[in-house]
Amino acid sequence: MNNDFYPKMKVSLDGEYGIVLDEFREWDGIYFVDGEKHQRTPSKSYGLIRWDSNKENDIEDWRGTYGTFINSGGKEISQDHQFEYINDDGTLKNH
Repeated sequence: MNNDFYPKMKVSLDGEYGIVLDEFREWDGIYFVDGEKHQRTPSKSYGLIRWDSNKENDIEDWRGTYGTFINSGGKEISQDHQFEYINDDGTLKNH
């Protein structure tokens, strides 16, 4: 089981289906506690979800909140899932 979003991950939440886009936010790994600088491994944060709808920009930003997504009932679904309105890269299908 994953503990974070990854590009092209297919997901569902509240009866909606979507795909995690290949866009990310980079984190340099530097953080501070009580004024003291700490360093972790730099990382990329994925989690922009394009929902399967006919709306031009039906995107939600879940970056950095994977646990909240799961606790809200969200889940990863089969990579074989076929979307109605979007392609597997998050673009709208030509209907």
